[in-house]
Amino acid sequence: MEQSMWEHLPDVVIIEVYKYLKDEEKVNAALTCKNWGRLYYTPCLWRTRHFDVGGYRIHANALKACQFATLLGRHVHNLSINCSHPSYHTAKLFQKTMNELLFKMRHSKLIEFELERLELERFWRCESARDRLISSFVRFFRYQNRLQIFDMTAAQFSSIGGIRVLETLGSQSGDTIKEMYIEDFFHPRLAVFQVPRYINCLTLFKSVEFLALNYNCISEEVILLFAKTLAGKLDMINIKVYKNDPRFHRISGNAWRELKRACPKVIITFWFESIGFMHEIVPILVKEIPVRDFHIWTGYDDDADWRLNDTIRHLHLTYKHCIDSVSLELDNTHEMVDEEILQLVKTCKCLRDLTLNAVILVSTVREIMELQRERKIELRTLRVTACSLTELEWAQLAEIKDYYSPMIEERGLDFKFTTDLIIDFS
Repeated sequence: MEQSMWEHLPDVVIIEVYKYLKDEEKVNAALTCKNWGRLYYTPCLWRTRHFDVGGYRIHANALKACQFATLLGRHVHNLSINCSHPSYHTAKLFQKTMNELLFKMRHSKLIEFELERLELERFWRCESARDRLISSFVRFFRYQNRLQIFDMTAAQFSSIGGIRVLETLGSQSGDTIKEMYIEDFFHPRLAVFQVPRYINCLTLFKSVEFLALNYNCISEEVILLFAKTLAGKLDMINIKVYKNDPRFHRISGNAWRELKRACPKVIITFWFESIGFMHEIVPILVKEIPVRDFHIWTGYDDDADWRLNDTIRHLHLTYKHCIDSVSLELDNTHEMVDEEILQLVKTCKCLRDLTLNAVILVSTVREIMELQRERKIELRTLRVTACSLTELEWAQLAEIKDYYSPMIEERGLDFKFTTDLIIDFS
């Protein structure tokens, strides 16, 4: 009777059982009988796939990935590839693996493609292997016309190589891609925004709602282009401004205003990395930009005159009606910023998330907590890493955390207090 029950299980039930099994367990289940073996190849079981084809086990991982692609690759809709621990020694082998893997996966109808941290500029000495890898991507994307999410963050392509990939991607999936993650897609030091071929390939993407890229990939012309080609569709742009990228070109308020008119819901996030000088940051942040999130990491330079107070003042005076999240990671050993931080918290009525990693007075933390207790501010998240505290100040910070813990718990807030010496009071 028990054997008969298993023999007559509906296909839909067996498929649900398969969904809970790991790959090895699926293989064992498929060997039990012809019916389970038949259902092993059900397409919905293989829609999402992650391959790790880098690192020290590249030979074994590459063989396993290619075997899967041969048998089941055509069923995959969401493909994620990880090149873990890239090195000069594994680059050529990775290129050969990707060439075979992408060829075998070409008939899949992908909705999502993710391959982060390829870092071609950093680890790929052999130019011929680099060129062959780019050609493999181009051939693969010629078959993909349903992509909705594309993520090649930190690929670090050359301008020509990256543009080739984008042109192919846009010509095949330009009408369907909604999310593009191309931060550090080109290697640093390239003024990509000046390349006409790059600007032309952007016109191929007509449905983008979310876009992450670098400041050296946008310009006045690019912003106006987005206003025209993505009108009513673009919701968010994440912009990274990095110290090694060309960043001294300016985008006028008129261009940003036109983008906001064409895309009323659009919001902008800025991430300044290894940049602290006020004269490099403030000119980029014109008042017409609908900035929601702002993040800065100054890097380390004990002798630098960052003028951080001027930057923070510009932030809360310019974006007090729209900014929602602020993260300040500051090397401010020669400049106290407490007063401007308090003004930021008091002035920006939409501010909900605040991260501080800086030299900051314990009294400033106490005042922020008191404002929160009195509901004069409405933070949801507060992360404070107070640097260069004395032992007495560490104890005072712990007392603040203990005193306000009931309020934090009662209101369901995400508040954490730490120091730069890894003494955690949470």
